[in-house]
Amino acid sequence: MAQRPEGVRPLTVEDSIDIVDVPPEKRPELDQILRESFDGWYLMHARKTIREIEAVRAATSSGAPVGLIMLKSIEPGIGYIFYVAVARAHRGTGVARLLLNDALALFRSKGVTEVFASVEKDNLPSEKLFGAEGFDRTNLIEVSKRHGTLRAVNMYRMMVVVPGEILLHRSLG
Repeated sequence: MAQRPEGVRPLTVEDSIDIVDVPPEKRPELDQILRESFDGWYLMHARKTIREIEAVRAATSSGAPVGLIMLKSIEPGIGYIFYVAVARAHRGTGVARLLLNDALALFRSKGVTEVFASVEKDNLPSEKLFGAEGFDRTNLIEVSKRHGTLRAVNMYRMMVVVPGEILLHRSLG
């Protein structure tokens, strides 16, 4: 498990972390979190995605953003989590878990019955986070068995799963 930055204590129920929708015009304010969380192709894609995606939720502390999650319905009943990012000073405090649980509740409220996410093969903290919240590894073959080959390929295209990533799945049913 990653070490908590010095001076950052774990979140407790007494903390005032709010999770809010971020409208498109406010999303540029989240760029610092993206720059602290990604580089190279992932940073470029995250910056593009945050401008275009249907839902961005931010975790805020005293009104300041400390984390974000990007969500999309890729087809009726199926959701995808594009990115989860947490400001460096707040990593290891439970912000990512709060964002993920909020996203799952939001997806449920919209009738989504299964959710996908992908992580880089070497991003063990993210894979552990998703695993702890009920996500399992899957692949194109397994998705094809559930949804048919053409539909699965189209879903992969919308999810932008690239080589070197692990696809994760969770049923909300």
